[in-house]
Amino acid sequence: MLKFIVSFLEVTERFGVKLKGKYRPYDCFPLMFIIDAILWPSDLYKILTDYKKRFGSTPNLVVPRTFNEHIQRSKLTTRKMIYIDFADKIRVRDYVEKIIGKQYLIEILWTGTDIRDVNKERLPESFIIKANNGSGMNLVVPDKKAADWLSIHSLTQQWLCRDFSKYFAEWQYRWVRPQLLIEPLLTFEGRIPYDYKFFCFNGKVELIQVDMDRFTNHTLTLLNRQFKVLPIRHVYPCHQGTLVRPACLDEMINLAEKLAGKEKFIRIDFYDVNGRPIFGEITLHPSAGREHFEPPIWDKRLGDILSRKCAGDTLIEKQ
Repeated sequence: MLKFIVSFLEVTERFGVKLKGKYRPYDCFPLMFIIDAILWPSDLYKILTDYKKRFGSTPNLVVPRTFNEHIQRSKLTTRKMIYIDFADKIRVRDYVEKIIGKQYLIEILWTGTDIRDVNKERLPESFIIKANNGSGMNLVVPDKKAADWLSIHSLTQQWLCRDFSKYFAEWQYRWVRPQLLIEPLLTFEGRIPYDYKFFCFNGKVELIQVDMDRFTNHTLTLLNRQFKVLPIRHVYPCHQGTLVRPACLDEMINLAEKLAGKEKFIRIDFYDVNGRPIFGEITLHPSAGREHFEPPIWDKRLGDILSRKCAGDTLIEKQ
């Protein structure tokens, strides 16, 4: 019976992917809805099997208890068209400009689908190339004169062919029209600025993630709203030194909550560039809801906040 179900899901997924590839209905909502309906069972199957592999148990999608279970459920049940804009690194800028103003946006130097079309003379000496349709597709170019443009073209074309929705059932990526973009490389005091990620629960920042040295010795530290370090390890090692509260932290929190609106959960990212907040991205499903919190009790505590069983002030330094 299980083999039959798996075979059926594989057939329906191939059919749905084929429909999408043939018609590319990025602006045709009825056809998008039909394709989503065809692919929903395979999305569910991926979530169940991947979660079981990662955590050793089946996620409770009916009454989720942990943060990761809530994230898995939201992938299946909370699908708003605005989420496609949130996932699109280009289109999200319109939303940010409308809500908090364009002064928080980094300049875009170029957009397109073929890196060979770039006028390299107009580029600064260092910059970053990104794809708008997924996660982790970033390439830092520290010196354009030393860049291997042939390899960059090959890599970026691979990015454009990826459909991130197929990996972990993150629906919103399915309908992002693939493009490339180039931005200036943000630096502060000779390094990549720290990345502040604000976890907004029911419109309020309750958890702050600070990523440092992302392209070298990546560390990730979780803190509460008062910027007190929490005893949690998540994905990467924690920073071992002292974290200085950024001067613009209150401003970043305020901006994040404005962008979060009334969403049950959303993560808003900012960089601190010499005391100036610069918008990074909006994330609906951090780590696709498949990374451990150590100790595991914190997965449950964050889930309790999402379930409104407790307030965010329960995130204290003690275990």
